[in-house]
Amino acid sequence: MAKSELVVTDRRLKFSGEGSTGASIHAAPKKAEALLDVRTNALRPDSVFVPMGDRVAVKRITEAELSAGGIHIPDARKDPPAFGVVVGVGQGRYNLVGTLIPVRVQVGAVIMFGKYAGTDVPLFGLGKDTSVLSLREEEVMGVIMSTEEAARLAATSDPEIVPVKNDRSA
Repeated sequence: MAKSELVVTDRRLKFSGEGSTGASIHAAPKKAEALLDVRTNALRPDSVFVPMGDRVAVKRITEAELSAGGIHIPDARKDPPAFGVVVGVGQGRYNLVGTLIPVRVQVGAVIMFGKYAGTDVPLFGLGKDTSVLSLREEEVMGVIMSTEEAARLAATSDPEIVPVKNDRSA
């Protein structure tokens, strides 16, 4: 039995070894135990999560404690945070012709998404603030950036990008 390993060919992920996936059905539990702590479903220190296709892994930014008027918001009334930081990006998706369309957001970007978009993935065990949100690129509403970055992007983009500015004075 050949040892299964990840092989990247032609920008597509494939597994070498037995069968179409590279892992036999009997070796799957051992493979999972080598990568995950099966009691908590947390990644082992030497394991990584790789988003596939046009998926983006996002760490949510905690929701605001105060409203715009300065009133404290209790935990029971809070909605899920709609902002996050991109911590992982897939390779992109293929169109009907077979051309790879790369994901347009980069690791480290601060993004806005729908409050109930995506799927929470508990990568770092069970408990509060241990999950990563897995989103499709189309669920990302926009990127939050500085005015200098937006001006640089707007100057080089085709078609034109028009950033939205905050009109309220602080």
